[in-house]
Amino acid sequence: MKIGLVSNPLSRANRKSGGIAANVAETADTFVSQPRTHDQLLEDLKRFAEAGVELIVVDGGDGTVRDVVSCIDEAYTGTWPAFSIIPSGKTNVIAGEVGHFDIGEAGWQRVLSLRAGGRLGRVEKKCVALEVTWPLKDLPMQRGFLMGFAAFAEGKHIAEEKLHPMGIAKGLAVAIAIGSVLYRNLMPGAKKRATSGDPGQVLVDGAATDASRHFLVVVSTIDRLTMGMRPFWDQGTGPLNWLDISAPPKRVFRGLMSLALGKRKLWMEQGGYASGRAEVLDIKFDAPFVLDGELYDPHGHVHVSASQLIRFVSE
Repeated sequence: MKIGLVSNPLSRANRKSGGIAANVAETADTFVSQPRTHDQLLEDLKRFAEAGVELIVVDGGDGTVRDVVSCIDEAYTGTWPAFSIIPSGKTNVIAGEVGHFDIGEAGWQRVLSLRAGGRLGRVEKKCVALEVTWPLKDLPMQRGFLMGFAAFAEGKHIAEEKLHPMGIAKGLAVAIAIGSVLYRNLMPGAKKRATSGDPGQVLVDGAATDASRHFLVVVSTIDRLTMGMRPFWDQGTGPLNWLDISAPPKRVFRGLMSLALGKRKLWMEQGGYASGRAEVLDIKFDAPFVLDGELYDPHGHVHVSASQLIRFVSE
């Protein structure tokens, strides 16, 4: 099996070492990419496709996985390769859902060992990816696995500006960011109060939710998020999990705890909590949203669907 290694030199764990690829030489069945730009990544993926690479190992975090799957169809005109993850980012939610190898050199050596023994690919999970487009703008589709608006984007700002520079990352950073958002918005006497939420409209398979202002909107094709949270209700059909909490949120601590545990309470729907599954979503916001760790401008309207299965190998 031919393997292509995409090692992000800017990922949190790779900034000093340059990533696994810094010490890997290309061979007839192993190809290496250390991209610093989108164009370089695309050029390397095309090179992988021409060489017949069947498995792409991503040494990076959620953002690196997002970037690779977002442009893979520009490189591979036929059957897509499978993917494996060696998590080295600030957030590694995708790896937690689809499986991964050990971090760093240990993970890479495990990949090579399994290939040598003919056992690589025996554990595979298929996960459909979000497909995000901008109906009002001519922008390239972005694929990903977790997107969030309103308080989610505020938490992203807190993590980037205060937590990540302190070396706090992954699940702990998420937990602290969530706590900070709640304090800023909800606690009596807090310096910043934004309980009015963000104005906008969320349409689920064409039907608008009841909320006109939103405290938190989350969309994902992943059932389990950071720290094992399962905030989505299993009602309706379709590949998209969605959650919409109207503003101001009611019984927010009880509500968020119930969501984190995957429990739906009778009072929640009347309290402005809505969730389920859908085929497509149309989200009409002006405020930025987060897709797998990066902020994007919605330009007034984003359309979200999911049709392409991504194959992830973890053994």
